[in-house]
Amino acid sequence: MSEGEGRFVKGRWVTDQAPVPESEPESAPVAPTVEEHLHEASQSVKKAVDDLVSAGQHLLGTPEGHEHIQQAAKKAGEDLERAINSWAESARQALQRRRGSS
Repeated sequence: MSEGEGRFVKGRWVTDQAPVPESEPESAPVAPTVEEHLHEASQSVKKAVDDLVSAGQHLLGTPEGHEHIQQAAKKAGEDLERAINSWAESARQALQRRRGSS
């Protein structure tokens, strides 16, 4: 039998593995530099734009996309009409107040 630490397991001598020395504790992560932050932000914006372009291409290329665009355009038109009507009403009321105070 060879020398070394071990034990009997089911009648056989099993050597214990040498303990793995603990590695030095990892130092705290280094904060990214300004350049790294800017690079990451730039990459993020580029990905967002690429994703948006891809989604736009998908919208233009499918019947569902055409329907979605049509509904969005209709809603935008209705919102614009409401905004114009609201502005016109406010202008009308302001004009009436001016005429009434003169």
